[in-house]
Amino acid sequence: GGAGFIGSHVADALIARGHEVTVLDDLSGGFRENIPAAARFVHGSVSDPATVDRVFAGPRFDHVYHLAAYAAEGLSHFIKRFNYTNNVIGSVNLINAAVNTGVTTFVFTSSIAVYGTSAELPMTEETPVHPEDSYGIAKHAVELELHSCKDLFGLNYVIFRPHNVFGPRQNIGDRYRNVIGIFMNQIMQGRPMTVFGDGAQTRAFS
Repeated sequence: GGAGFIGSHVADALIARGHEVTVLDDLSGGFRENIPAAARFVHGSVSDPATVDRVFAGPRFDHVYHLAAYAAEGLSHFIKRFNYTNNVIGSVNLINAAVNTGVTTFVFTSSIAVYGTSAELPMTEETPVHPEDSYGIAKHAVELELHSCKDLFGLNYVIFRPHNVFGPRQNIGDRYRNVIGIFMNQIMQGRPMTVFGDGAQTRAFS
């Protein structure tokens, strides 16, 4: 996912700290120009086990930052096979390769979708999870898989659950995700910003 919005910034930060970086991305949601020139780039999908195994057969990785996913919460109910293939099976392919090659730490980009819509606010890491859509279920399944791999194989992991992330390289052409991008697009077109509800609600952005 290193060609995507968040992943490309992670790659930049790692290179700036002197790390050697390999980016695996199928460019379905990212762009080649986002990938740092100093990174090794492999064009392929995490859902293809042969590609994943080929990447891990090269130089040994100390850390894996997994940001590849198809993020579409509301849509995920209607594309269940696609959702689980990309977001669960693809993640498991990476986790298996990480375990088999002695990766030190696996960093997984989960989602605030694991909490569902009924969680009490403000949410904390101790808030019980209750995913209500296929996307959130997939993310939580991978979290559970990482817990299991820690116990069974000693794979260290970090899970973070971003919410409403915005910043440079964000896709503002998507009409259904990333509300800051949607607002920016509407403003640039001279259209009113779409607000659901009475406008009195608050929301946190990262």
